[in-house]
Amino acid sequence: MDLPVIFQTMVKLLLMLILGYILNKVDILDQNTNKKLSKLIVNVTTPLLVLSSVCASGSENRLSVLPVLGGAFLFYLGLILFGELAARLPLFKKENRNINACMMVFANTAFMGIPVMQSIYGIEAIFYNSIINFPYNVFIYSYGALRLSASDDQQTRKISVKSMLTPGFIMVLAALVIFLTGIPLPDILVETCDMVGGITSPLSMLVLGSTIAMYPLGESLKDLRCYLFALFRLIIIPLIVLAVCRGLQIDSFYTGIAVLSAAMPVGSMVLMIATQCGVDTKIISRNILVTTVLSVITIPLISAVLTI
Repeated sequence: MDLPVIFQTMVKLLLMLILGYILNKVDILDQNTNKKLSKLIVNVTTPLLVLSSVCASGSENRLSVLPVLGGAFLFYLGLILFGELAARLPLFKKENRNINACMMVFANTAFMGIPVMQSIYGIEAIFYNSIINFPYNVFIYSYGALRLSASDDQQTRKISVKSMLTPGFIMVLAALVIFLTGIPLPDILVETCDMVGGITSPLSMLVLGSTIAMYPLGESLKDLRCYLFALFRLIIIPLIVLAVCRGLQIDSFYTGIAVLSAAMPVGSMVLMIATQCGVDTKIISRNILVTTVLSVITIPLISAVLTI
C-alpha cells in the first residue's frame, strides 16, 4: 500500500464530506434530498458499480470466491460475538447494550467503505468487498432488527424478511452468478454500468456530509463515551480482525478488505432500523458523527498497520 496515496484519498473524501456539510447548511441539500439520493445510491448506483466491478475482475479461479463468501459469514458471526461481549463491559451503559452491540457489528461499508476500497485497491475490490459484506444485509434485518426492536414480533419479521431483498442484495447475487459462470456482458452495458456506478463514491460522501450537518455537532463531540466507543469501533475491532486473518494466513488482499471494512465508522443502517423500531436514536446519531469524523484519521493508521 502507498501510504501517501491513502492519506491523499482520505483528504479527498474529507473535502467531499465537508462540501456535503456546507451544501446542507446553505440549503442546497436537505433531509428530503438526502433520503432520495440515499435511495439512488443504494438501489441504483451501487448495484451498477458492483456489476461493473465484476466485469473488471479476472476470470481465473472463479470458484475461489465461494470460500470467501463462507468466510464472510464467519466474519460477521465473529463481529456479533465480539459486539455482544463488548456491549456488556461496565464501560458502557446497560440501557444502551442493544444499541452498542449493533453499532459494533454494522459499519458504514457502503457510503464510506466503497470510496476507500476503490481508491486503495481499484474497482476490482468493489466486487470482493460486496462478497465479504454480503452477510451484512442478512444480519442487519435479522439480528439487528431483533436486537433493536421492541417485543413486536410481527414488526421484526416484516423488517427481516421483506426489507432484506433490496436491489443491492439481489444485484450481488446476480453479480456472483455472472462471475462464477463467466457470462459475457455487452461492452455498451458494461460501460454504462461503469459510468453510472462511477458517481457512487463522490455522491456517497456528499450525502454523508449533508447528513452529518443535521446532527448536533457540538453536543456530539462533547460526549466522552462516544470517543470510548470509537476506540472499539475504529481501532480494536479492525486490529482483532487483522490478527485473526494473519493467524489463519488469509491472502493479504482479502485481509485488507476485511480489516478496512471492520475499520469503518458506524453505519447509517443502524439508525434507519432503530428509527423503524421506535428506538431513541440520539446515541446512534452521536456515534455516527464522532466515528465518521475520527475515521479520517484512523483509517490511514489502520492502512499503515496493514503494511507492517
